[in-house]
Amino acid sequence: MLIQCPNCDTKYNLNESVIGPDGSKVRCIRCDHVFFVAQPGAEFDVTSEQTQGQAQEHDLDQAQKDDFDWLDEVEPEEDGKGRSKGGEDGYSVEIQPSEEPKNKTVTYVVAGLVVAIIALAAFLYSQGAVDTFSSWFGSSEPEQVEEPKTLGPEDVHLVSLQNVRQYFVTNEKIGQLFVIEGKARNDFPTPMELFRIEASLFDAAGQVVERREFLAGNTVSLFQLQILSEQELDAALNARVGILTNNTNVRPGMDVQFMVVFPNPPDSVQEYGLKVIGAQHPPR
Repeated sequence: MLIQCPNCDTKYNLNESVIGPDGSKVRCIRCDHVFFVAQPGAEFDVTSEQTQGQAQEHDLDQAQKDDFDWLDEVEPEEDGKGRSKGGEDGYSVEIQPSEEPKNKTVTYVVAGLVVAIIALAAFLYSQGAVDTFSSWFGSSEPEQVEEPKTLGPEDVHLVSLQNVRQYFVTNEKIGQLFVIEGKARNDFPTPMELFRIEASLFDAAGQVVERREFLAGNTVSLFQLQILSEQELDAALNARVGILTNNTNVRPGMDVQFMVVFPNPPDSVQEYGLKVIGAQHPPR
């Protein structure tokens, strides 16, 4: 029969044959607390002091002591306090704990965790914490990123220019602007990016009068063409944000807008030319 001390939670295996027909009192050998134990399945009208195990020894009458007369045949053993484990009056049943109290179990668990943490810290220190964590989460050395391959003018024939148009705009600060705009389409079977375009102005003899190179990805409105200064226009058409947003990782069949502006072109200009002179594969 399994019983438990209500004071320290120590559990005991108790032989049912030693319990009287009306129940018996037992003393916990761990904390000396006295509590009442009834026969399994029996019902008793027991006072609150008895059910809580708080009855005092001097209150026991002779009838209660008679329940433990059989203990007289057992030779009491001395405990660490110089008295018999049966108590001064020899009325408590000696029982052996079946398991450690809960508070000691928790203490053992906490102590084990502390020892494990100390051992782990010592191991990490001996092996080098950086190397250990590197092995857990990957190499501490940065992975080698393949350098993107840049294509020259002879390799970018699959980047085509679409919807190209040119016109003049009068700017209130600069004067006449010659504007060329359109779209660069990716006809490669794989994503491409950073389309670079060259725009040239030619005279009647076919000589280059003026030339500009730029990355696609930026355009400005007609209103901006009319009011911005030359420096402001140059900054807007070469803005890094627009290039990285629109001219990177361009999927097959997709296009990128572009615009180039020639302020106050020479009067000798007769025609213009556009060609794609560079592109590259996205980094992997």
